[in-house]
Amino acid sequence: MNNVQTAEYVLNAIRSAGADKGECTASDSVKTEVYYESGKISMLRSVFNTNVSVKLIKDGKKGRVGLNSTDPEKLDKAVANAIEASADAIPDPEDDVAELTENADFVRGELTPDREGMYNALRAFVDTVKAEYPSISFDSISVEHNLRESTYLNTNGVRFTSRRGGYQFSVMFMAKDGDKTSSFIAGGAEFDDINKPLIDHGMVRRLLEEGVRQVETRVIEGKLEGGEVILSPTCVAEMIAYVQGNFISDGVLMDGTSLWKDSLGAEVAAPCFTWKECPCSPELAGGYSLTGDGYAVKDMPVIEKGVLKNFTLSRYGAAKTGLSRSANYGGCPIVDAGDTALEDMISSTESGIIMNRFSGGSPGANGDITGVAKNSFLIEKGRVTDALSEVMISGNLAAMLKDIVEISRERVNDGSSILPWIKVRNVVISGK
Repeated sequence: MNNVQTAEYVLNAIRSAGADKGECTASDSVKTEVYYESGKISMLRSVFNTNVSVKLIKDGKKGRVGLNSTDPEKLDKAVANAIEASADAIPDPEDDVAELTENADFVRGELTPDREGMYNALRAFVDTVKAEYPSISFDSISVEHNLRESTYLNTNGVRFTSRRGGYQFSVMFMAKDGDKTSSFIAGGAEFDDINKPLIDHGMVRRLLEEGVRQVETRVIEGKLEGGEVILSPTCVAEMIAYVQGNFISDGVLMDGTSLWKDSLGAEVAAPCFTWKECPCSPELAGGYSLTGDGYAVKDMPVIEKGVLKNFTLSRYGAAKTGLSRSANYGGCPIVDAGDTALEDMISSTESGIIMNRFSGGSPGANGDITGVAKNSFLIEKGRVTDALSEVMISGNLAAMLKDIVEISRERVNDGSSILPWIKVRNVVISGK
């Protein structure tokens, strides 16, 4: 059975079992991968996956089951198991399935892998790096093509299908100079054009250049005066993910622990900061068309000129909190460019760091974060000087957003986000 037939079969089984409502998502995915390891291209393979998700509601109680087969007997068993699960569940009046607003078929991206192009792109990348950055040593490199086809149906008549394909590139490497090495550095991107050199996607070339400089690192003593940190686009993505998880998503809004639970329409960031979630953007190969609970997505602002405009709430989260369901559930962030060149952001920094990666635990409920700045560089009197041995960073997410000083004109598009460099102040930077 194809995905549509599978979902229709499951819905019929849900009705026959006496459930009041139900939904099914059936999907197939194919990953075609070229992999480089131990100095050679080691494999070209395709991996196939099938997933079926079943949810039903009977007498106000939910049952949910997942499986990786479309065999009719196993589908029947899955529905029977979901009925059993619902019998033991606690009634929840907010459990429901999506109402009918629209039906649609979505097709986007490169649906067929160019295997020869993938091999040639990987070979060219390895050769270019060896020629231009001979001190770089690869741990692994992969070029993938991913195709996902899915169907969502529910008992309210909602019907969506989606076919989405595209390429993904990832690389892990270090720099070596005799017995000295940098720490591991990771880069990558998502894209539709396999003919564009891999080294020119996202921040890959910049990370290679910076990796070469990280073989020699400097230890700083005590606290660094000034407390100014320039977050690279990679770190901006991490900050956004933390903010979403801590302040604007289902869990923290339903349990009331979000600092921003009453802040819609209020200023939560510096006026220069605008952040949108844009899964529909034609600029982002890594977007998506559907939510997991049966809605077509739309782009939306999260923070606009410092003002909180939207949460990222599911249908269930919205029902639980009495707030509006979001146009999407996050991911694919785009932050508006600023009006300051990155070079000028650096030259105006008397004492601080450029941070490329943050390694730390999850933020506290109040937004406090503590961790290690990795792959980072010292700024002294307006100049980038030495690569840093690991230094500690402490701050507060909510305060950092309000303490944004400058945003760069330059932005990086890695296929899943379009983000600038952002300078924040009042961050605690501690060495030994």
